[in-house]
Amino acid sequence: MAPRTEGHKPITSPFTYSADVLPILREHCGQCHTPGGIAPMSLLTHRDAVPWGESLRVELTAGHMPPWGVDRGTARVRASETLSARELNVLLTWATGGTPPGDAGAEQEPAPVAPVWALGEPDTVIGLPSFTLGTDEQEHTAEVTFPGIGTDRLLRAIDLLPGTPAIVRSATVDVVSTPSSGGVRAEQLLALWVPGDEPALLVRGAFRIPAGASLRVRLRYRKTWSYEGKAMTDQSRLGLYFAPAPTAPVRAVTISPARPVTLTQAAHAIAIYPAAALADTAVVVTATRPGRRAEELLAFHPRPGWTRRFWFRDPLTLPRGTTLRVRLVPDSPVRATGSRKPDGAAGQVVVNIVS
Repeated sequence: MAPRTEGHKPITSPFTYSADVLPILREHCGQCHTPGGIAPMSLLTHRDAVPWGESLRVELTAGHMPPWGVDRGTARVRASETLSARELNVLLTWATGGTPPGDAGAEQEPAPVAPVWALGEPDTVIGLPSFTLGTDEQEHTAEVTFPGIGTDRLLRAIDLLPGTPAIVRSATVDVVSTPSSGGVRAEQLLALWVPGDEPALLVRGAFRIPAGASLRVRLRYRKTWSYEGKAMTDQSRLGLYFAPAPTAPVRAVTISPARPVTLTQAAHAIAIYPAAALADTAVVVTATRPGRRAEELLAFHPRPGWTRRFWFRDPLTLPRGTTLRVRLVPDSPVRATGSRKPDGAAGQVVVNIVS
């Protein structure tokens, strides 16, 4: 997608790039829209941002950016990337009001930021194999499995440090072959990584890697148009943060529109994520505690390519007998009134719980 160029517009915006727009872009967009980032363009100078003013307006109005997906007002989810009403007004007013620059500092291009561990130096760092996305390749998914270790290990966090952030689009880290029992099983998915997300440091519970189990890492590489025809090489690293024992393991409850789950033991909900991305569909997860009405835990819109785990700010108490349900709500009126209905099997959602 080439940037749009437009003729001169009269300046009607009271907001300038340097004073009002840049701080918002740095906070909400700077992880990706930066020199060397995964986005095809930087937005961190006035010169770079102006050609994208119309695209900025369209993406913000449609709710496509930032690619967060959680409904506004969901304060119980941490690390929310949702723009406030004021921030949205500033960006839209500036984009449609002549894109005034402000002071000359808005033209100072930031240096590419070297990736750093968001949680500090890990207890163990695993170097992943080097991978090259060739000149004729646009995207590729690489997979590597590390052999098991001799003892049980507990993790309170796991993070990925991309070697070449411009092409590392997403990553998953999971435990291979963990047995399940009923609707509740030990959590296999250790990490769902996308650019800009900070890893969660568990304060309750830990991910368990059983003795002898293997770790599988899937890295999705993708070039933007700005790197077409270029060979790009990455060597990412995986950081493991161990938890003290004994710590209750994080468990996974898989629910779908056709299969709610009733808990046989009291637990605390710490996170929710979709088992598979769904297009044009809102996902609503509810909990019905014994003797009470259903309460909405989370409503979100899965984004293909941006599958992420939503962590609660504080664990949510779920007494024994609580029933977890999920329903899919078509975003489009055509989907809502047509004969096609969301596939219940495709609507699986995982609720992470700890005792």
